Amino acid sequence: MAELGEEGKYQSGNQNGEKVPLSLKAYNMIMNMIMNGQLRMGQSITEDMLKNQLGMSKTPIREAIISLENDGIISKVGRFYNVVYLAKEQIDEIYEFKAELEALAAYYSTIRMTPAMKRNLKLISQKISRMSTDDADPIALANLSGKLHALIAKGSGNSYIEKNITNLRLRLRIVRITIFMSAGRRAEEKADHEEITEAILGNDPHKAADIMRKHQMDVWQYVKNEIVPKLYY
Repeated sequence: MAELGEEGKYQSGNQNGEKVPLSLKAYNMIMNMIMNGQLRMGQSITEDMLKNQLGMSKTPIREAIISLENDGIISKVGRFYNVVYLAKEQIDEIYEFKAELEALAAYYSTIRMTPAMKRNLKLISQKISRMSTDDADPIALANLSGKLHALIAKGSGNSYIEKNITNLRLRLRIVRITIFMSAGRRAEEKADHEEITEAILGNDPHKAADIMRKHQMDVWQYVKNEIVPKLYY
């Protein structure tokens, strides 16, 4: 998320009574509009349109838009912004390729990860487990999951594997955040990440690759059954 640039854009209202930046509220509201199908993939959006729909001033909306662009959720086209578009066929092709690539990363990271990287992997996995609750922030969980997978890709010791996984995950950003909107899927993600981490730390490359491949295939099936209908219909 982009840093706030002006004062006077806070409201109280989270569970702990802390002040919440209006730009963060706008960000989450726009994300919910995308996830709920109010904003379609490829649809153009403007500050004025969001200002009217969200009942906010332009400043927090502008900052939210900048953050959404930085996060790969929307893109700027001329004077307008569009919700990033992926064809359904592209999602299938990406997951088909990604499943094998991530399995390969898990295999080689088990063999090549340094002790420091393995300690970090364990810490990230534990943090995901602690955060995987019904009221957890889906964006924060998606970011943590991304860190875990990025570390595994880096740990493979193969720059081509790492680069391709990074690119694929960026293309799927909007899909990955939606996955963590579901409390049920969060539990499965938590269990899968724990098993993958355990296999890597247990120095079992074949098991790590098999679990990672199954994890990716399960996510792909969930995306087809639960997410694609919301994003495209």
